[in-house]
Amino acid sequence: MISSLTNIVARRDLLKELVVSELRRSVVGSKLGWAWWFFDPVLMMLIYWGIVAGLFGRGAEGYEPYPLFLFCALVTWKHFATAVGRSLTLLRTNERLIKSVAFPTIVLPLSLVFSGFIYFLAGFVMLLVATLIWPSPHHSGAYWTVLQMFPLMVFQLAITAGVCLAMSCYGALLQDLRLFVTHVLRVGFYVSPGLYGIDVIQRKLESAVQAPWGSVLYGVYMANPFALLISGYRNAVLFGAAVPWHWWLALAVEATLVLWLGYRIYQHHDRRVIKFL
Repeated sequence: MISSLTNIVARRDLLKELVVSELRRSVVGSKLGWAWWFFDPVLMMLIYWGIVAGLFGRGAEGYEPYPLFLFCALVTWKHFATAVGRSLTLLRTNERLIKSVAFPTIVLPLSLVFSGFIYFLAGFVMLLVATLIWPSPHHSGAYWTVLQMFPLMVFQLAITAGVCLAMSCYGALLQDLRLFVTHVLRVGFYVSPGLYGIDVIQRKLESAVQAPWGSVLYGVYMANPFALLISGYRNAVLFGAAVPWHWWLALAVEATLVLWLGYRIYQHHDRRVIKFL
């Protein structure tokens, strides 16, 4: 069955069942079950906080509370990195199902993205609760800014879905791609403003590179959608600041382009992948 938008809508009940099945499978054999949805990002935050702040004595330069500053980036990046990493082996893992039942296989990577998004929402609930208990001294006092997180989440979901659609095809065709992408994702977190703010990048580029090229390179850096997303979430939740309008414009263009490209790539390789499996 062709993986078209029409068939996705027609098989939306299948997509829903796959999302629920994925969520249930993720807690099979776990004593804490769904509680891990909340504990996992907290443990990640504690590890990075211990390394960056405790071991290297960094991270307190206007980013207080630094643990929540870290937490915001970790929850955001984990959703993307986990979905992309798993999408690389998804079609091969479901080879028997794909060959035995006729259905639009595009629902497999989409169910992976949506189920991972539930984890992301659980982690974000933890972040919101934590900001009430431990507010940032740099918060502007404007709490309406929290509403900005909802369109940011839509853009994040679109970008993650687009990348996963492409990677699921290429991962089935090139088995070694998984090893390469694993390293790219590791580097990606550090290149994105996970452990620091975008102000650090701006200062270093503008001081190290002759004007106006420092500002140009900073603009290139900010083309990274996760630099915009992570900084946007921090503005919305931690600092009570409005997300700049040109960030919204860049995210809208990037999310639309990545999702469309991922969808077209999957459609192009859909039949070929099934024959290749």
